Amino acid sequence: MFFPSSSRSYRPLSLTPEEVIIDSESDDDHKAKPHKTSRIILHWPLVVVIFCTFVNLLLVSAPTFLQASSVSSDQLITRKNVHLLRRPSQYMRFDEIERTSPPIPREFTNFPMSVSLVDHSAPSHVFNDYLAMRTTRAGTISPDDRKVHVSQTVSTIFQFRAIDWGMENCELHVALPPVDRPTTLALYRLNATVPVDISTLSFNVRPPRVAKLGNIVLGQDNLDWHRTFSCAMDDVLVFELGCLEDEESASCDIEWWQAHKETAPAVYMIQRSTA
Repeated sequence: MFFPSSSRSYRPLSLTPEEVIIDSESDDDHKAKPHKTSRIILHWPLVVVIFCTFVNLLLVSAPTFLQASSVSSDQLITRKNVHLLRRPSQYMRFDEIERTSPPIPREFTNFPMSVSLVDHSAPSHVFNDYLAMRTTRAGTISPDDRKVHVSQTVSTIFQFRAIDWGMENCELHVALPPVDRPTTLALYRLNATVPVDISTLSFNVRPPRVAKLGNIVLGQDNLDWHRTFSCAMDDVLVFELGCLEDEESASCDIEWWQAHKETAPAVYMIQRSTA
């Protein structure tokens, strides 16, 4: 047998005044937490942006600060003074390897790293590569061919760098074809231990002559003049080819284009093994 029961709605127990206050504060906390979290999330990108801006300003102002500080401008590495950097040897401890004596004969041809003209009748003039420039589909280019010109006023400066380990026996060559009239040229060694900046090279600023290597007499036969000397690895060797000072101006006027890696007509160097 079932007895009917009347359903009654649930009513929470009455709260004391203290509990009512606590309960209302907890509701406020739950409502305030999402707002605080959203504010923190919105603030972080602003902090990151400010930090990145500060770093960028620091990087931009760093070169100016270095130039204005005690660091002198000539200590800042540029294309013109990159030679001040130490050239570390890639042949570490090669001198500790046992080798045959005398050394195995080896040799290679070393071509000049630059060929430049100077003119003592225009001592401040700087020759550019515009004489060899030509237009191609890719644009205007300056090929490896370099103009060599020797006259009573113009001379040509050749720069070499001795390379490779144990190849310290150098032989300088001047190879020229026959000429119509006998002509005598003079070859000089210039006082330079670092590469000469060809973008500013003129007769006024060229390195001074320190030695005359010899006279080169051109005639009706092919010429292959050469001179042997010692050269240490990484040595910069600079030479000047000009007319003999008392040579008649009419007979001394030699000109050719020195092609890249061709030995005639050319001024080049052969390095031979010493270890």
